Amino acid sequence: MTQVSATAAETKKSMAREAAATKTWRHVIQPDADAAANYLNLDPAQGPGEATITTRPDGQIDVLVLL
Repeated sequence: MTQVSATAAETKKSMAREAAATKTWRHVIQPDADAAANYLNLDPAQGPGEATITTRPDGQIDVLVLL
């Protein structure tokens, strides 16, 4: 299973704090589906309708997150 880097985890928490008053869609790229799932489950975990993922031609994963 691919682990999410500590930097990615801290960035997600930071983006969530910045957007506490107004949620906005953010985009990140993860190396594979396992990393994308791990990223979405980091604190704060995404709820239904708050994220979407798509596969890029190079195999990486685009993650759109409502934070």
